[in-house]
Amino acid sequence: MYNRVKTYITQNEMIQAGDTIVVGISGGADSICLLFILLELQKEIAFDLRAAHVNHMLRPQADEDAAFVADVCRRQGVPLQSFNIPVADVAREQGISIEEAGRDCRYRSFRAMLPGQSVKIAVAHHQDDRAETILLNLFRGSGLKGLTGIRPVRDDIIRPLLCCTRREIETYLAERGLPYRNDATNDEDIHTRNRVRHHIIPRAAEVNPEAIRHMAKTAELVWEAESYLHRQTEAAYHACVTALPGRITIDIRELNTRDMFIQKRIFLLALERLSPGRSGISARHVEALLGLTISGGSREIHLSHGLTARKEYDSLVIHKTDKGQAEIRHITAGTSHANDDPAFQIDKSRCAVGLTIDIPEAGSFFFRTRRKNEDIPQKMYTKWFDYDKISSCVHLRRRKPGDFLVINNTGGHKKLREYLINEKVPKAKRDRLYVLADAAHVIWVPGLRISEHYKISDETVTILEVEFAPAIRR
Repeated sequence: MYNRVKTYITQNEMIQAGDTIVVGISGGADSICLLFILLELQKEIAFDLRAAHVNHMLRPQADEDAAFVADVCRRQGVPLQSFNIPVADVAREQGISIEEAGRDCRYRSFRAMLPGQSVKIAVAHHQDDRAETILLNLFRGSGLKGLTGIRPVRDDIIRPLLCCTRREIETYLAERGLPYRNDATNDEDIHTRNRVRHHIIPRAAEVNPEAIRHMAKTAELVWEAESYLHRQTEAAYHACVTALPGRITIDIRELNTRDMFIQKRIFLLALERLSPGRSGISARHVEALLGLTISGGSREIHLSHGLTARKEYDSLVIHKTDKGQAEIRHITAGTSHANDDPAFQIDKSRCAVGLTIDIPEAGSFFFRTRRKNEDIPQKMYTKWFDYDKISSCVHLRRRKPGDFLVINNTGGHKKLREYLINEKVPKAKRDRLYVLADAAHVIWVPGLRISEHYKISDETVTILEVEFAPAIRR
């Protein structure tokens, strides 16, 4: 195993003579294995090795883990720096998950150890971790890049054990009599990754014992394809795009000389460069931009992270708005709002080419029109409405006093407030709801019901389709 890891390190140019390596050690099997492999490698390559341990202050055993790591490093003569960070408090303050806060805190701590110096951070991800990541990305909906899983080298982070399985790591430690700490939370099914680890990966191994290795090989092939496509996209991007700070202009005529697949990648690249490091950019936004380029006249759509896209003759301009995503957007003649919540007045004709509206605290709404030639979708978050029954505008907003729905085919009305109470929707959730309305007539309460008045009938000619992707609440 050591020789295989050494070859993997060499092939991926992870460690050279003279490097300073900071190895993250939790005390678990993976990080202890990595520490001892690096110690063995030091006998062949002259590099400086430091260790870092972050106590997340989440578990009663955390102090014991820290003491164990300190003892191992002292015995091996490895300089150690420990950090005590209340990760739960950080997650609450930043409004992110504990897992995300813990990861951010670890890497910030590792990088803070030797300020002003160039270091490489070694972490102990292995092939099982990579397989889990690939599956999670696949289940959530991923492009090619997501199907490569964890990369062996990313910026200043190296992963020498990515060529090994969890079982091989445990065998390595057992053969050498090396102790390690067990994190009991890894045995729980609270987190999605743990459920994949405990229930899906073992079933994959029943189909093929080498499933994890085969997934790793496939991930490398996908990475080669993604790298090639990235180069092709970069070349096309520079031919089609004029970039200024906070603003990108795409030449639509030049864009249309490219394959549709490359066009979509250009849109995605443009959005990523205007919102670096931001999540939430999806295929829906790319499709909205594509629809904008083929629409007639000058049109405008509003995207995530305070971005606006506008078609101007043969150009598509994407730029940041001054006030960002929380502002009220004037999609047509005007908007209304209460309590500073985003509210949208949408001319229904704007939906013909596809319109996306993102509300960070609620989710993404995608509007388009279509002809009635398919079965009505039986989905909670995709609904069809009779386009011709809607007045000139629809409103996407919080609920208001006086809102009502039609609850039966005889035209019976019910106040929205009464309906939500009858459905036992908690008040806190009622206050967060966004509804689609035609004046005070509520067309749809996403996740619950639509008004009978706007349902598709035999007389329906044009359909308004609205798809809702709820925001993920951590």
